[in-house]
Amino acid sequence: MKLAKIIFAAAMIATPVVSNAAIITFQGSNTTSPEVTMTAAEARAAWEQSLFSFTVDTIDGAVGNGTDGIITTAGNTYKNTGNGSSISIGGSSSLGGAPTIFGNRGVASLINFDVDFSTPVNAVGFDVLDNDGGGMKLTLTDSVTGIETVFDFLSVGGNNLIEFFGVVFEPTVFVSALEVGGTDPGGITNWDNFSFGIGQQAVDVCVQDPTLPQCVNVSVSEPAHLSLVLLGLAGLAFRRKARK
Repeated sequence: MKLAKIIFAAAMIATPVVSNAAIITFQGSNTTSPEVTMTAAEARAAWEQSLFSFTVDTIDGAVGNGTDGIITTAGNTYKNTGNGSSISIGGSSSLGGAPTIFGNRGVASLINFDVDFSTPVNAVGFDVLDNDGGGMKLTLTDSVTGIETVFDFLSVGGNNLIEFFGVVFEPTVFVSALEVGGTDPGGITNWDNFSFGIGQQAVDVCVQDPTLPQCVNVSVSEPAHLSLVLLGLAGLAFRRKARK
């Protein structure tokens, strides 16, 4: 009797129900404003806490160039879009000279580049250095439907700022590509710590129905499997109780 109650309680905790899940955006800066109230570190931590799993793709060890593609150790490819701006492997004084994606606007109105992910992802986030109050535009391509979604952020004004921008998509949306655009008034911006992963909401949906098209991209871990086992055990326990 007691065992059945314990199993049922554990199952209820381990299997949340997802409803009305929506896109979530995060933004932080090491200089806050009325519109941006979190620091970059706080915004990144909040983004990470909403995820089931994620990978931080630093530029350390990356090879190649913006024309042919910069390939990182995580398997992502960063490449010029051909609008007249360019990216390269550079460094930033704000990070002590650590490797970054160095963007130069050149004659273009926007520093534009594409990111192709090695596997479709449900969430993206990254650090931006020295955008000096310009805009930040993200164009996401759904890996299943090919539909593009655009997000526009406004950077906090000031020099040598570190900012974080993050998005967690709806549970049914996984993207295979991301187009990034920065409009730094000075024409130079650095990107680092591109992070990508799967939101907890997406995993909860796939636990409930693993046959959904986007769920082929989701690897559910043992804890999620365990919740299903606990639910099964709980059901058996209550059936036995009912027979008695």
